[in-house]
Amino acid sequence: MMNAFMKKVHETNTSAKTVSLFWLGQAGFLLKLPNGKTIGIDPYLSEYVWHSIPQEGLGYKRLMPPPCTPEELAPDYLLISHEHEDHYDVDSFPGLVSNPNTHVFTNVVTAGKIRESGFDMERVTVLKKGVPVTLDGFTLIPVDCDHGSLAAEALGFILDFQDFKVYFSGDTSLTEDRLQMALSAKPEVAILPINGAYGNLNGPEAARYAGMLGSRILIPCHFWTFAKHRGDPQSLIEAMPDQAPECKLELLCQCEGITLGNF
Repeated sequence: MMNAFMKKVHETNTSAKTVSLFWLGQAGFLLKLPNGKTIGIDPYLSEYVWHSIPQEGLGYKRLMPPPCTPEELAPDYLLISHEHEDHYDVDSFPGLVSNPNTHVFTNVVTAGKIRESGFDMERVTVLKKGVPVTLDGFTLIPVDCDHGSLAAEALGFILDFQDFKVYFSGDTSLTEDRLQMALSAKPEVAILPINGAYGNLNGPEAARYAGMLGSRILIPCHFWTFAKHRGDPQSLIEAMPDQAPECKLELLCQCEGITLGNF
């Protein structure tokens, strides 16, 4: 029996020139295209982080249950921005790729870890920054971000749907010279972290970056999944009028979806 979240995704009708987007929690998203195909971005659906660093105690126990099982999500396209445990979820990976049609797109470091696991590398594309990949219904453009020495090869993603662009920054600080590809793209939708730790944007910085991008919609992520990740959405709310007055803030709860398009 299909769980409630996936039933909602299944029953969502995505019309031409629009995309349905759902927040999975943490930095994870699911997008549904008009052709019915789905794109999963950094889904974290397990307790892998908590089990990987037991010395942190409850700091990395997830605070919200996952919206579905990895096998239920099993997207057509699986995008993994970098190798950190809350982005490349090793425990969930076998279920996420249980659909034989699932193809993985990621950076060189994560691809190496996937290869070591024995997965079929014919289903993996190693992305290069600035080199677009044309897929069914959109173009995937991997772009630079700045996650420091923690993940030097980390990526952001621009999904170009012809009528509009969705930008997933990945884990990044506001290092302007590293973000020029995204700034030049002027994406209508920006998905940005706000946890303000491990080099990531905090709320006011995300508001400022959304204004710099000229985005029409800002969707924050990477907060409140773990006690130790913190994140202050209220600081983002308060910064938006000054830093990004023309940008609409979409503050989603886990499993909530919105329709993007018709800007």
